[in-house]
Amino acid sequence: MSGRARPARQRRAELSQHFLHAAAAAEIVQATSISHSDLVVEIGAGRGALTKALLHRTQRITAVELDTFLAARLQQTLGPGVQVVAADFLRWPLPQDTYRVLGNVPYAITTGIIRKLAFAANPPADAWLVVQQELARRMCGPPYQGETLWSLRLKPFWHLEVISRLPKTSFNPPPQVDSALLWMSYRPRPLLDNRKAWQDLLQHSFNSRKPMGETLRRYVSKTRSRRLCRDLHFAPGSLPSELIFEQWLGVFRYLQRVGALDQ
Repeated sequence: MSGRARPARQRRAELSQHFLHAAAAAEIVQATSISHSDLVVEIGAGRGALTKALLHRTQRITAVELDTFLAARLQQTLGPGVQVVAADFLRWPLPQDTYRVLGNVPYAITTGIIRKLAFAANPPADAWLVVQQELARRMCGPPYQGETLWSLRLKPFWHLEVISRLPKTSFNPPPQVDSALLWMSYRPRPLLDNRKAWQDLLQHSFNSRKPMGETLRRYVSKTRSRRLCRDLHFAPGSLPSELIFEQWLGVFRYLQRVGALDQ
């Protein structure tokens, strides 16, 4: 980057920069349960609309911004009360203390950000993320749409919910897609105790593209497979995406109980 400062209104399109208007940022913060004692990590602080709205809730803010020009402007504008970090969030080390996350997420790397937060050694207590509406629905699954590999990966460890829809006019410049506020709340007591076995089961089942009756034959006999389908109320011909989370949880717990996942 050259030493000459870019005009304040110029954006870097390659960073998926769509800046929130102040009114929209205030509504987003109002929708959260962030309190004055919370440490908040803000992803993609941009021009500071969310940061400024957050300051009405807490003074403990670490704002992470990849654009060094915007990061420098934020530090000058907001002063020492906010820690501004010029860094790539995907490479930035997460806090060791309890923290929460808020962000107008760059759409090009949304999945990478969610993956980092969801599977971190010290995940946030919760995360409020402005993302593409379609992606938010995929992450949540029902009632917004059918289950996906991502919704099933996350649900034993997170509660996920679409809090609100954000119209394109909430941003400058407006994005080409609809957006939504996605809430991810970490479960202190996960619904299962073997993350790797769960992920392996899901990955194999979705990758095989076979009906569940055939997929289950990898783990148990034909008789047990049919009985499991009957007990959990899905047809042997059902595809993996047609099962709801509770049915998947039942499949996993049964296979774990009979030792089939140890094979």
